[in-house]
Amino acid sequence: MEKTRKRISDKSILSVIGDPRAVDRELAGFRRSARRLSTNRPRFIDKYPSLWVAVHEGRVVAQGETFSSVMAQIDKEGLPRKSTLVRRIDRNPRTMIL
Repeated sequence: MEKTRKRISDKSILSVIGDPRAVDRELAGFRRSARRLSTNRPRFIDKYPSLWVAVHEGRVVAQGETFSSVMAQIDKEGLPRKSTLVRRIDRNPRTMIL
C-alpha cells in the first residue's frame, strides 16, 4: 500500500515556526550557550563545583545548589526557559542511558 504524502506549504510551516530570522537568532544564542558549556567545562568545574548553572546567549545567568533555585532565578530575570541551558557541573560526569 502506497502512502500518500501531504505537501506542506511554506505558509503552514511559517505559522508553526514563526519568523525565520527570529528562529535563526534563537538558534545562534543556543549554539553560543552550548559552546560556552562545553569549551569552558574545566573552568566551570573550578568555579561552580557541584552546582547547577544556567547559560543564556553564552552568558552564565544563574547558579545554585538545586535545579529549582536556578529555574526560579531564570524566571525572576524574565529569561525564556526554552532557550536557556541548565546543567549540573560535576567533577565526574555521569553517563545516563535513556
